Amino acid sequence: MKTVKLSLVALLAFAAPIAQANDDLHCKRIRADLVEVLSTEGCKPEHTSCYLGEVDGNHGLDGVTYFKGDPVVGKAPPGAPDATPYSGAFEYHTGEGSLFLREAGIVPPGFVTAIQRIAEGTGEFAGATGYFFVSGTRASGVITTEVTGQLCLPGHGHDDD
Repeated sequence: MKTVKLSLVALLAFAAPIAQANDDLHCKRIRADLVEVLSTEGCKPEHTSCYLGEVDGNHGLDGVTYFKGDPVVGKAPPGAPDATPYSGAFEYHTGEGSLFLREAGIVPPGFVTAIQRIAEGTGEFAGATGYFFVSGTRASGVITTEVTGQLCLPGHGHDDD
């Protein structure tokens, strides 16, 4: 139980800096469906495997995704030995631009839950900040999740549409 509490504290610490409001940003609530598959083809040359996906969401978050986990996987807590923590680099690529994020999550059998923090963006997403929560299922090599969160872009005001 102590390890689970420490894992939750670590995830909260990861999310804390992104929860701070900034009046100079135009923020929108994001909702998207994301489907990913593990692949050994179509990955970056330096990666022997990766997760490739398709995202269908609001506010321009329609396109393809790319995920590569960090080489070191975390240790499962004693109370949930089959729930493995992980982290890695996640990318969303759309016709509007790209978002580059850091993802931290945990994968018990059949499920996945994670938080993604936006590190940078290009095109229409240049200067983006924010966070996404990713939660769903894993079955037969397919990860099906719902993405919710907040995407903030340079501008004026605050818009939760």
